[in-house]
Amino acid sequence: MHIALHILIFWALAFTSLGLAILLLNIFWNLIEQDLDLKDLSREAIIASGASMIEAIGLTLLIPLGARGLQAMLIPFLIVGLIYKISHLEDWSHYEIICLLLFQLIIVAIGASLFLGNFTATFGILITFAIVLAIIVAFVRGL
Repeated sequence: MHIALHILIFWALAFTSLGLAILLLNIFWNLIEQDLDLKDLSREAIIASGASMIEAIGLTLLIPLGARGLQAMLIPFLIVGLIYKISHLEDWSHYEIICLLLFQLIIVAIGASLFLGNFTATFGILITFAIVLAIIVAFVRGL
């Protein structure tokens, strides 16, 4: 398969996972009665498309390296965090960036386990993530 097609497929998957992560993060932030301070939809889409392109290129270049390449995906992930920090410099603290990256990581893990047919892992990830989020919501609302 041509490398441009690989980048395009990974870009679409990264954009989808990043968009879903932002949506879920916004819902979570509303549950803990905080405001996420997102830009308008078109600006957020532009930010997400650029950030997901970085992830797609990184994944395309690092997949041939195998397990070491997946470990090296930390670098594009951190670049995405930096892009979002710069884009929302006055609005977001480091908590939003960390949560965004964790939400995207969980979404990708769920998608990968579904793609590989490992439904037990998918269910385990979903249950664990839901329990952790419920504990955080209960703790924050209790304060």
